[in-house]
Amino acid sequence: MLPQLSALGWFHTLGSLPAVPIGLILLLMHGRIDPATRLGKAYLVFMFIGAISAIFVIKTPPGAAVAALSLISLTVGATVGFIRPLARYRWSIETIALSVSYFTLLLPSVTETLTRLPAGDPVASGVEDPLVVGFQLTVLALLILGVTLQLLSRRRRLSAAALA
Repeated sequence: MLPQLSALGWFHTLGSLPAVPIGLILLLMHGRIDPATRLGKAYLVFMFIGAISAIFVIKTPPGAAVAALSLISLTVGATVGFIRPLARYRWSIETIALSVSYFTLLLPSVTETLTRLPAGDPVASGVEDPLVVGFQLTVLALLILGVTLQLLSRRRRLSAAALA
């Protein structure tokens, strides 16, 4: 039995779902979500579908805030390369923004999965369930750790290149 979703809810879910594995693949392959790659462009398309449709699907203030953060971080990550005064900081801004966008994808995905599936008898009773809160905090910790590692890795590569 499938969870009850509106047609727009299904569009939102199915439209953004490919971004989950694509983002993970990019993080594993490149250490970041690189919008210059073919997969990076696909990630942006699926994330924009999800972020824009989320505005019409989400009904709670916290969910709306996550949707807004998603749209803002995606827009920043996708466009910073076109802003000449920020060219020096492009890699860092792009990396942080697109990592935040992935966080805003995982946070509701984990929450919705735990509170809706299996249909009729979900794993978690609601968003305040300790299991949900634990997963949300884990995703937040992974974001902070991941961005820190991405920036440190970039710094090491730049230092090594300057010494070469």
